[in-house]
Amino acid sequence: MTDVDRLLNEDGTRWRAAQPTAPEFDPALFARPRRFRWQPLAAAAAVVIIAAGVVGAVTLRRSPDAPPPAAGPADEIVRDGDRVAGQGTVIAAQGQPVRMCVSGPQVSLPEPPPPDCVVGVPITGIDLGRLSSRDERAGTVWGGAWVEAVYRAGSLTVTRQEPYRQPPPSDPTAADPVPCPEPPGGWTRPPADNQAAEARLKKALARQPDVYAELQVRYPYGWHLQDESDRKGTVVYLVGTTGDVAAARRELTRVFPAEHLCVTSVEWSSAAMRAAQRAFNTKEAAAAGVGWARLDVINDGVGVDLVVLDERAAHFIAGVAGGRVEPLPLLEKTG
Repeated sequence: MTDVDRLLNEDGTRWRAAQPTAPEFDPALFARPRRFRWQPLAAAAAVVIIAAGVVGAVTLRRSPDAPPPAAGPADEIVRDGDRVAGQGTVIAAQGQPVRMCVSGPQVSLPEPPPPDCVVGVPITGIDLGRLSSRDERAGTVWGGAWVEAVYRAGSLTVTRQEPYRQPPPSDPTAADPVPCPEPPGGWTRPPADNQAAEARLKKALARQPDVYAELQVRYPYGWHLQDESDRKGTVVYLVGTTGDVAAARRELTRVFPAEHLCVTSVEWSSAAMRAAQRAFNTKEAAAAGVGWARLDVINDGVGVDLVVLDERAAHFIAGVAGGRVEPLPLLEKTG
């Protein structure tokens, strides 16, 4: 496998997992701390064990009788008069109310256009002159802010404003967790001519999108494109299945070497994730104050961005995928 192949076909997974902090001048792309409630894949998985040539399965899944998580616990739903706190992009477009927004991606240009407000909540009492990375173009002012506010009648009234708080940077070269025990002697590199086997594996997964999750590539000993000394750069191909783990492994090892494969149990198939994503890419979702879905293959879940989890948004989210989607509000209830 060439370096270019790794960059194009594998390292997108690492990029999503690392989520590096956006540049200082681009508040619309600031990464927010992850707050998914579900456990990491390793804690929720049924893991196939390879030891001395023996294949077994250890089931760590939750009980099938356990109810799916709700769109938001009752004490997290924001109602009139509640206090909230958090941060996001503030957009003041000419002739429109100032809004706290889930914003669309902004092109990094010397003079970027104003970001899109995917979903927003009107906000009063905000000092536009104190916005982090403040910019102004075509009559629109925007920037980042951390606020405390009171929520009432679908609007926010600021009681405290501070600069946008950037999350700590992560290390994109760190080792990835692999939810399968390390084989005797450790994981080994796939052969250089592994492309054909990888193509067969992807084709097998694509045939059953309602059973398999998106293929992941994990680096159990760390990653660096230019430095593959020792075991750095070793990859493990991780496949999640909503079906029987042992049966999935038998099927997939017919087309891909078992020693480079980790098969684990997941709650979300690729098809289920895409269906949830489509449900939030609608006018109905926007009218409920619900923004974009985040397909978190790494942690086996789907989240959705919004400004405030009020009753209307919670009701809409609860109606998608049996209530399994995780709300990710910019501002959370504090009292």
